[in-house]
Amino acid sequence: MRARSPAFARIRADVLAIVQAVPPGTLVTFGDLGAHLDVMPRHVAYILATLDPAEQLAIPWHRAVPESGRLRPGASDALGSSQADLLRAEGVAVAASGMIADPAAHRRAVADLPHGVPVQRRPDRPPAG
Repeated sequence: MRARSPAFARIRADVLAIVQAVPPGTLVTFGDLGAHLDVMPRHVAYILATLDPAEQLAIPWHRAVPESGRLRPGASDALGSSQADLLRAEGVAVAASGMIADPAAHRRAVADLPHGVPVQRRPDRPPAG
């Protein structure tokens, strides 16, 4: 996937750097990632959903989940392993329905991870005039 703009490329790189720092058996939410980077959670989800096959195998994308703990049906890596299966292999209980049994028990704060990405804040917009 090619970056659409320098800003998108930076956000994408930051998302991947943070997700790379999430240890096995630990989860972060799209919302927490988005709050750290001052972007919408859906943008984080989009970036992770559009990884190429090599990135899917190199980056632990499966450790980033929705706040609700409900996994997206059909989310799988280049080898066909589902997100639920990848999480189960790391000790995270996931029901057959795709719901993480206790997401809070595995959740880590983005700021507590060793990723080196500073908290981002968009500049305030000047008043229209």
